[in-house]
Amino acid sequence: MNRTRFLLVVASALASIVSSSQVRGQEDRSSAFDVHRGGVVMTFDDRNFDDWVNTIPLFDEFGVKATFFISGKIDDHAVDAIRRLRKHGHAIGSHSVHHLKAVEYCQDHSPEVFLRNEIRPQLEAFQAAGVAPTSFAYPMSRNDAVTDETLLKVFRHLRTGKNVADGERICDADAFFVPAGRINQQGCLIAKGIDYAPARPDRTFEQIDAALTRAAENHEIIVFYAHRICATKPDRGHFVTPEALAQIFGKAKQLNLPFYTFDQLP
Repeated sequence: MNRTRFLLVVASALASIVSSSQVRGQEDRSSAFDVHRGGVVMTFDDRNFDDWVNTIPLFDEFGVKATFFISGKIDDHAVDAIRRLRKHGHAIGSHSVHHLKAVEYCQDHSPEVFLRNEIRPQLEAFQAAGVAPTSFAYPMSRNDAVTDETLLKVFRHLRTGKNVADGERICDADAFFVPAGRINQQGCLIAKGIDYAPARPDRTFEQIDAALTRAAENHEIIVFYAHRICATKPDRGHFVTPEALAQIFGKAKQLNLPFYTFDQLP
């Protein structure tokens, strides 16, 4: 399959998903996106299927719809998790086949080779599972203008990430906030990591609460990302606890901030 045909297949699949979601209504979308209202986009990365599925009751309790960026093969375990998550209104995004650094890969090979080896096989597998991701999350948040231009031909939105400087407050870092009315002009969104919250200085509850308050007051969208969801520190992998998520979800609810998936962003 050449690149032109590949892009046509992806576009057709995206149109199919949009059309079917309009028919299913609440099955895939918690609420329509409101350009006059701020909101939170909660995302989780990699292949932590059991953690994610086990946390569905917590998401349901707070009415949270999240986006799960899956890396690797779309095997039976992935397909089962996708089915369970989508049943509760969550969205699925691409996180590449081999979880490589996009910038370095494109420099060492080419953007076209990156699409062919890291994006195309996974999207075809997603399509076979009945999913057409509208968004992509950069592994290790490695992106530049070249990778953005390349991937925005395939996806509606991209997600990268960054840290705040020592002593800096999230709420003062404009890069994390996009006015809701301009979200359709922002192809690549910058997310703030919340793994290990509230133990690290850049992700205390005070920091996160202030960021949520800014989003609510200024009608802005803020994106958070994490990986595993565990009550205690796991043997491997970055993680956030259910208790920390409940604190964040509760604050957003108090501020009347809706949660949007990447599929809901215009």
